[in-house]
Amino acid sequence: MNTKALWDHALDHLRATADHPAEMLDRWRCEAPDRCNDRDLLSEYGWVVISCGLTPHVATKHWPRFGEAFRHWEPRAVAENRIAVRTDALAIIKNARKMDAILEFADDLAREPGLMQRLAALELKQVMAKLSTLPWVGANNRYHLARNLGWDVVVRTGPVPRLAAFLETTPEALCDQIAAETGERVRTVDLVLWYWGHQVGDVAMKEMASLFKWM
Repeated sequence: MNTKALWDHALDHLRATADHPAEMLDRWRCEAPDRCNDRDLLSEYGWVVISCGLTPHVATKHWPRFGEAFRHWEPRAVAENRIAVRTDALAIIKNARKMDAILEFADDLAREPGLMQRLAALELKQVMAKLSTLPWVGANNRYHLARNLGWDVVVRTGPVPRLAAFLETTPEALCDQIAAETGERVRTVDLVLWYWGHQVGDVAMKEMASLFKWM
């Protein structure tokens, strides 16, 4: 398997289709837990909760409106305007359980700020255990939340695991190998492959991967 050629193709796709590919790559390469704050934590938690059961397209379509409804993800602003925030959020998607979970987490962050900083100081195993205690966060999507907050982990759902299965490997092994070959961070590899797979769809992704599979 020529994983380097696969990576180059996915990277070329991002550079050809993203609005600001250089800035996107720089951000993915530089993001780290100790550079995130409680606002980032609430935003990424909100994304994981809202996207549960939705396609990435639908979640992305509504995301800017959710940012406005949840006061740009400032925990204190959400906590101080709880009723209005809930009303605004339910006007976008009528799922009270999801919105209430995000509101409760915002209350916790406003009451005891600095959680993201405390998480950043922990070992990864401890972080994953703590993330699993949050409502709507389970054994699989905790990796999505951790990756988006800067930890070097690979998501367990979506196009990357499906690509790995097609190539008869695991998503972790695939991303680890590409990272070792390219010098990129594991999370950057995962994000680039995720972007490619999400953009082109499983059929086109697997057709292209088949060209590199026996190289």
